Amino acid sequence: LMTRFLMNQTTYTLDAVLSKLSCPILLLWGELDPWVDPAKANKIMDFYPNSSLVTLPAGHCPHDEVPELANEALVNWLSSLKVDMLPQTV
Repeated sequence: LMTRFLMNQTTYTLDAVLSKLSCPILLLWGELDPWVDPAKANKIMDFYPNSSLVTLPAGHCPHDEVPELANEALVNWLSSLKVDMLPQTV
């Protein structure tokens, strides 16, 4: 999703992409990100209320910089999802 957005910024706006989603999303955000200000996460959450934010003591790539904390946040978020929120498989 993000790759498609970044590759086609003139075609896809973040608002347009998010408006097509219906699933919950987790934003793992580095507090020290030098490129994308953490305030951007709040704008995403305002536009897409079905999102959760976890800020981590890291830069732009918290999954690389603090993988244990990123994994813990991901596991906690996944375990908080309700079954009816998950896609159904046949």
